Amino acid sequence: MIRKIIILKDLEGIHARNSAKVVMACRKVRALVTLEYGGQTADGGNILEVMSLGARYKDQVAVTVDGERETEILEEIERALNGSK
Repeated sequence: MIRKIIILKDLEGIHARNSAKVVMACRKVRALVTLEYGGQTADGGNILEVMSLGARYKDQVAVTVDGERETEILEEIERALNGSK
């Protein structure tokens, strides 16, 4: 299990496009992915939960990955949250 605090660099914060990329990354592997912000926890595989976190530019989101290819998926989620390909 690995955990990382990601500071959002996307000026729009968490929105539909980057939430969809997070979900697609989660579906590639058998791993439990959770995102935490503002006292809320979201399942990384559920787009509505990810979007409902409401994190904005420069907010800190904690991401936990527990399962296969943890480091690779965590890096992909960080790129997705920050608007990178």
